[in-house]
Formats: sequence, C-alpha cells, structure tokens
Amino acid sequence: MLGAGGAGLARGLRAVTQAWLRGSRGRSVVLARAAGPPGTGDSRRRAGPGPGGRGLSLSAAAVVEAAPRPVQPYLRLMRLDKPIGTWLLYLPCTWSIGLAAEPGCFPDWYMLSLFGTGAVLMRGAGCTINDMWDRDYDKKVTRTANRPIAAGDISTFRSFVFLGGQLTLALGVLLCLNYYSVALGAASLLLVITYPLMKRVTYWPQLALG
Repeated sequence: MLGAGGAGLARGLRAVTQAWLRGSRGRSVVLARAAGPPGTGDSRRRAGPGPGGRGLSLSAAAVVEAAPRPVQPYLRLMRLDKPIGTWLLYLPCTWSIGLAAEPGCFPDWYMLSLFGTGAVLMRGAGCTINDMWDRDYDKKVTRTANRPIAAGDISTFRSFVFLGGQLTLALGVLLCLNYYSVALGAASLLLVITYPLMKRVTYWPQLALG
C-alpha cells in the first residue's frame, strides 16, 4: 500500500513538474517576443540617442555626416569618410619615425603630428585630382556616380580651388622639415598628379602609386 502511495505521489510530482516546465517555456517565449531580437533592446537603451535622435558614433563616416551640410561634399571629395587610404599613407611614416627614435624613447610626437597632417592633406589632394581627371568616367560607373564632382555637388572650378588649398597647407607642413625632405616631397608631387592617369594606360596603376 505504501508502495502504491509512493508511486502515485511520484506520478503526481512528475505531472506537476512537466506542467510547470511547459508553462515556463511559454512564458519565456512570450517574454522573448516582447523583448525583441537579442541585443536590440538593452543595447539601444544603453547607447542612447545622440543629437537629432541619431545614435552616437565616432566612425569617420559618422563624423562626415555630422558636419555642416555645405562642407560634407568637400570632406567626401578628400575621402575623409573612408580613411583607409590615409592610414596606408601614414602608418609607414610612423614606423620610420619609431625606428629613428632613440632606444627606449617614444617617437617624436611633433614629427608624428606633422606626418599625420600631411597624410590627410596629400591623400585628400590625390583623391581630388583623381576625381577631377575622371569626372566624365565616374558618371558612367555605378560605384563612382555619387562622388561629389560626378554628382554635381561641387563644380570643377571649386574643386580646383579646394585642391589649391590642400596643397598650400601641405606645403606648409613640408616646409617644417629639412631641405632634403622638402626636395623629396616636391618631387613626389609629379607622381601624385599623374597617378590617376595610369589606369588609362595600364591595369597596374598601383605600381605608380607605390
């Protein structure tokens, strides 16, 4: 009799447990549906909206989007929203400046800042020249049709004036270096101007860029 009672009690506990588990799963599904996909609820609340209701971001593209509307075409013209080219120009400079430092000492921050500024300006000038040369071709290519000159956001004359401003500032950076560096930098300007034309005569324009 005790065995029968124990078996009945075990069956009752099993039934209660299964019912509770089914109910828990149901409640979990309801809560999950109410909360939305993973990582969408709490993360949005923690990040919080930025000015104008947009999320805050420190990416280069977000910085360009946050700039005043009349300035944005010029920032896109110098590819400030796509900084990989600037990094590719700047990082070898930082490596060289680091190798030139005294053992156990940090690299010269003044030189790092000069070459960083020069990398941004010269990469921007190169992209401006490229878009000026290719403005008629860019209009016919989906990937490049929205570039500022091809899209008509900046006229050829204004892009020329903008190019002059970038090169003037870059010259100011160059004159902070020694005479050998000034001569070397001035000699490289010819390659900066002609590099965009290399794609018309060869499939390896990066060779001229290198």
